Amino acid sequence: MENLEENNQNFHQEGEEELEKNPNSQSHQEPQEDQEEEMNNAQDEDSELMYIYEWVDSIELSRPKKNIARDFSDGVLLAEIIKSYLPHMVDLHNYPSCSNSKHKESNWNVLNNKVLKKLHIKLTKGEIESIIKAEPLAIEKLLQRVYAVLQNKVNMNVNRDQNNFVMQKNNNEMLRKTLEEKDNIVKQLKDIVEVLELKLKNSEEMEGILQNKVQQLTEALNDNGINADK
Repeated sequence: MENLEENNQNFHQEGEEELEKNPNSQSHQEPQEDQEEEMNNAQDEDSELMYIYEWVDSIELSRPKKNIARDFSDGVLLAEIIKSYLPHMVDLHNYPSCSNSKHKESNWNVLNNKVLKKLHIKLTKGEIESIIKAEPLAIEKLLQRVYAVLQNKVNMNVNRDQNNFVMQKNNNEMLRKTLEEKDNIVKQLKDIVEVLELKLKNSEEMEGILQNKVQQLTEALNDNGINADK
């Protein structure tokens, strides 16, 4: 126990001496942690960008993608991406391929007001100018927003389709049970009709027998000189 306490005292003493020798050691550690956090954030951003690039590459577009900033500067490819998800929302005739800045701005204004607005994405004039000028990460930031909205819509459509499928399945099951019940009722009615027909047949046969009996008795009476009609 004494040795343990002595070792603890020596350890604290050494620590204090080390602090006295290097008073800035802790302050050096904090910037290092900040640098690590910045590196982690940068890695996360790179991962998100790579995912966006892979997503764009997975979509068949009208022209090859070489430089994403320049390729998307006229708005045409973004219109094609949105149309691939929501065909009814985009008319590609409204977005001619162009290299002139004014024409590009016209494309983006139409896309902004007619399409992006419906997706609850509204670009400022400054954001449009940055994209047209192919400034770094300008189009990537917009693609991230568009991707999030489109994925949300896809998930909503999937959920809606699943709900519709479940409802249709339930309706089919109810219809099947109703038809089964009707089939059972029809079968029961057929059985009743068969029984009634059999009873009617038996009744007709009995009536024939009775008529024969009456005729035989009438003939017997006539043979004995008795007029059965009196």
